Amino acid sequence: MELEHFYSIYIKDLYNYLFSLCRHTETAEDLLQETFYKAHVTLLAQPISELKPWLFKVAYYTYIDHCRKEKRSEPYEEIVRADYTTPEMILIQEDSFTTLLNLLDQLSPFEKQAILLCDVQDCTNEQASQILDIKLNTLKSHLSRGRKKMRTLIGEGGS
Repeated sequence: MELEHFYSIYIKDLYNYLFSLCRHTETAEDLLQETFYKAHVTLLAQPISELKPWLFKVAYYTYIDHCRKEKRSEPYEEIVRADYTTPEMILIQEDSFTTLLNLLDQLSPFEKQAILLCDVQDCTNEQASQILDIKLNTLKSHLSRGRKKMRTLIGEGGS
């Protein structure tokens, strides 16, 4: 199969995953483009057996690289983001996906990643552990704790 075919299959899932990590539309689009660029270069050189978990792993590490570059470029300043509220942003904020992301932000990073990959993106536990480069039992622990915390947060009314 060609990259265009993979692109059409996985673009929405990868975009949602990257958006859930960075919470910024333009950044998610840039990271998505970088992910598919890296995928294209690698797929030209070698075949990949399980494409979906591999693409999510590439996306995850592309996001990590982005965070590292951002920290290096402004090591002593805190990034101040302007609050631009557009009709599009209001619609997004009212969406249930945004509510889920707000709840997930209250979890530890690995718990958040485990839930995003296993419950939102339908990866298997094995695939998620490969993507995050952690042991399977460690992933299961993060997933269990994260789900328990989410139940508590939802029970409290999502605050």
